Amino acid sequence: MLVSAVPDPSAFDASHFNAVDRIQAEVFLDGIERNGLLIVDSGRRLQNALISQIKSLPDKFGQQLQIKIAELLLKKKTRRTIAIPPSSNGKSPSNLLDLALQLKTDTKTDALIVGEDSLKTLKSVQKDDAGIVPLSEYRDSDFEKCRQRYVDGLGPIDTLPRSEVDKFIKRTVRFTKWLRFYDPYIGKGNNTGEFREGIEYILSLWEKHGFFASQKGTGSVEIYTSRGRNIQIQHERIVKEIITPIKSQFPWPIKFLIKINRGRIFHARYLETQHAIIRVDKGFDLFEKNGQFKPNLFTLNMTESRHVGRYRNLPDAIIGN
Repeated sequence: MLVSAVPDPSAFDASHFNAVDRIQAEVFLDGIERNGLLIVDSGRRLQNALISQIKSLPDKFGQQLQIKIAELLLKKKTRRTIAIPPSSNGKSPSNLLDLALQLKTDTKTDALIVGEDSLKTLKSVQKDDAGIVPLSEYRDSDFEKCRQRYVDGLGPIDTLPRSEVDKFIKRTVRFTKWLRFYDPYIGKGNNTGEFREGIEYILSLWEKHGFFASQKGTGSVEIYTSRGRNIQIQHERIVKEIITPIKSQFPWPIKFLIKINRGRIFHARYLETQHAIIRVDKGFDLFEKNGQFKPNLFTLNMTESRHVGRYRNLPDAIIGN
């Protein structure tokens, strides 16, 4: 669902930048805004160099790009960057291209976006150019085709191989430090265990493939549902059949809240990460008894962040009332 790229600042070098590069750069940054992430170092060397390079471009090329890059890198509500600390050896390359390449390798990022000079340098020192994307060829790259495929949606998950759905989830949760599940029907019927299986499936992929999820002291999970007719029974059922089993399997704190659904706004189901909102059409009761997926749709819907926020702001139901 999300794609990731490390930017090589020299791709925006004013001495080589032309009208075609401007178009390619706008397509790249627009795509990141829709369903991508920029991976930078925690020291912000790549980020600062990228901003500096774009500021040095002539106004006819750089003015619009400056606005786009500021939104992606600096503005809290629209920020699409992940800052990665130094690798385990603690060493950070002095050369920015080497730093960008190290980040791509350490984080298994989809692509490294480079300028022509950097491309020549990389070709001279390494044979494997997988995921190395010249900015001048961006629109026709496999990376952009992959990004477009995910933003267009997968279709019903019951028609897809398990590996394809796994990949979708892995991309969604790869760089997040927390997950939130929203489903107003949890604990209201007799299929609580089936909800748990769906949530466990996502948490297992996050634990195994999340960049931050395996780090000690990092990660949290929140589960939101709405009040049923008998909140005492609903609460006991959720604790016994979902929360307690999940806590026994995974290392993160698990918080669950039952909300009073005023105005009946809590209807749709979502998986939320730091960088994505996925609408889960039929909820987290994902599997048939034979282990196959039930008919369901996963749809990226970043525009619903405010609506999801309204779910969290609903009043909490009080147990015993």
